[in-house]
Amino acid sequence: MEIKKLIAHIPARAGSKRVKSKNLRMLCGKPMIAYAIECAKSCPDIDEIYVNTDCPTIGALAKEYGVNIFDRDPALASDTATGDDFTIDIIERLNIDTLLMISPVCPLITHKEVSKAIEFYKSNQSADTLIASEETSMQVAKEDGDFININPTGPLQPSQNNPKIHICNWAVTIWNGETFRKNYRAYGGGYCGTNRIFLPLDPNKSVKVSYEQDFKMVESLLSVDNPRFTNASPSYWLPS
Repeated sequence: MEIKKLIAHIPARAGSKRVKSKNLRMLCGKPMIAYAIECAKSCPDIDEIYVNTDCPTIGALAKEYGVNIFDRDPALASDTATGDDFTIDIIERLNIDTLLMISPVCPLITHKEVSKAIEFYKSNQSADTLIASEETSMQVAKEDGDFININPTGPLQPSQNNPKIHICNWAVTIWNGETFRKNYRAYGGGYCGTNRIFLPLDPNKSVKVSYEQDFKMVESLLSVDNPRFTNASPSYWLPS
């Protein structure tokens, strides 16, 4: 898909229930959201970068790191607001042609993965949406017992023979703005797009921080290259 202008946004609301203030929590020497900001700043194909937030402290951090702040309406940062809602908001208000999202809760993603996503998206002329995923050929079943990628009435085949399944993690996502608008107007959602493609990521790069144990896992992986950092008591970034 052709990209006229590529805007990156990093969504980061103030409230987080499962891990307190996770975007500001220090992770091997810097706040977790800083990894996404530095990742975006290292991608030459990105024209503008915004931290999309309702939080003044996160806004102060964005300013310190030299990126734009998109002031999110607090109503779009509630527990009931959807990703579709705050995404259409920035697309409409900034009249965005192509929007790239880098998730701040996937701090192991680097500019290499983002650049790969951009090139993959550009090379697929019919695509209007790119979604980062984890790829598996393991046997996958729904909660009701129905299998998705195997026939349960036949012999169990080696897993490598099964159709591949993409588990969306949204670490990096790219949307065509016009398609998102069209879908949002039609049914209130544009996240999944219409002509979507998937970018499988290395599972070690796409770890998502949703729970406390995830944070500890990411700390451990980052500490391999930064042995001076240890899993001390949680601390948080504050404006200077």
